Amino acid sequence: MSDFLSNFNSNNYHKTDKPSSDEPTSSLPKEPVEEEPEQASASEEPKSESRRQKTEMTEIDDTYQAKQKKKKRRIVIGMIVAAIVGIMVYYRISHVKMPNFADKPLSEARVWATENKIQVETKQEFSLKKEANTILSQSQKAGSQVKKGGNLQLTTSKGPDPDQKLKLPDFSTLSKQQAENWIKEHQATNISLIEEYSDTAEKGKYLNFEIANPEVTNQNYRRKDAAKVFYSKGKETYKKNIAVPDFIRKTRGEVESWAKTNEINVTYEEATSNDVPADSIISQNLSKDEKIAKKDAMTVVVSLGKGFTIPNFADYSLEDAANAVEGVQVQAKGIYTNDLPYGQLVSQSVAAGTVLNAKNDLRVQVLYSLGQPYLKDLRGTTVEGDLQKYFYNEFQSKGANIHYVIRHVDSDQPKGTVVGMSTRNVYLPLDYTVSLDISLGNLGSADSIPNSNNQQQGGSGESQGDTQGQE
Repeated sequence: MSDFLSNFNSNNYHKTDKPSSDEPTSSLPKEPVEEEPEQASASEEPKSESRRQKTEMTEIDDTYQAKQKKKKRRIVIGMIVAAIVGIMVYYRISHVKMPNFADKPLSEARVWATENKIQVETKQEFSLKKEANTILSQSQKAGSQVKKGGNLQLTTSKGPDPDQKLKLPDFSTLSKQQAENWIKEHQATNISLIEEYSDTAEKGKYLNFEIANPEVTNQNYRRKDAAKVFYSKGKETYKKNIAVPDFIRKTRGEVESWAKTNEINVTYEEATSNDVPADSIISQNLSKDEKIAKKDAMTVVVSLGKGFTIPNFADYSLEDAANAVEGVQVQAKGIYTNDLPYGQLVSQSVAAGTVLNAKNDLRVQVLYSLGQPYLKDLRGTTVEGDLQKYFYNEFQSKGANIHYVIRHVDSDQPKGTVVGMSTRNVYLPLDYTVSLDISLGNLGSADSIPNSNNQQQGGSGESQGDTQGQE
């Protein structure tokens, strides 16, 4: 193949159209070769001369070196510019312009720092002029370029010092606006100004000042202590837009619930009723569907149930008084009197005409006169042991202050028997004391001892004297 290609040099090129006799005859088919015009061979020599003439006419360019240097400078300058542009692009990508965060909220700086991959470090200081979490200063100057991924130091406000003592003004001399200005100036944010309605104070008038902690006074008040200043909103007025329901025969609880919901001032009066059950409404002073406003007054009458009218017990006897009023316990009793006849009414604990109900004490005490007390003859029929019971049941329990005294005497009657009385079978005053002689039972029959009176006076060796039986 190399031999074949060597035939195509500048000297032999035109001879390849005729094979040499020495060359082996190729078995491959020959491609047709265009024949040069006949003038080609004749002009071969003039061509070589033409080349010679061209070589002789070549000129040297003196500016070539300068052009090459200029080209190299352009290449270097381009590379430098590209490097500068690349550096600038990288710088712009890796750096960011620092904003001015002064007086801005800390949250705004944190959002910016997160977006630009910058770590935020904070330091807090008390400030009377700036609210809490407001940025006071920053470590990087606003407008400067900072590298992403770096740190940013911020000084933020903690707000005013909560432990600082404040000299409180006399709020009673300040209007509400003046109080607001003082609170804002001293950052006393724990003092609340509250407006409330008042029926007595005009709008804007000072009402009261309260400190939540009872141990805190005006002298040791600190900014962190909670306090309230109350000012009047004036008298509250309401529209009459509340319809009154029909409460007749409804329970008191329903009225109370409705009144609480609608802020109605309800007055509850009570009365007995034989028709309306206890604790239900008998009547109301406002008719059904009448329009009223909040804080309006309303009166309802609540049933106490069935009423019991107390009669005049002078119309009843002692025996009949107990059953005079059904449902009422009548305690009828007779007592001695000095000037009232037997059976006449002395007194009753509940006045006639009074109506009692389930809330009252359904007991009535009625006293009837038994006339004057009468002392019967007790001699020979009553013994000493029965005297206490007799005098209590017969006199003292019935209002007569009648007592007795006893004297033990010698007697032929059984021992303890009443043998003598200072008075008997007479009417007595309400205050009286009777003397009774009680037998000692130490003598025989009266016939066998004729001088019994002398023995009673002189005695028989036993000392006998007066003894008080009951006072």
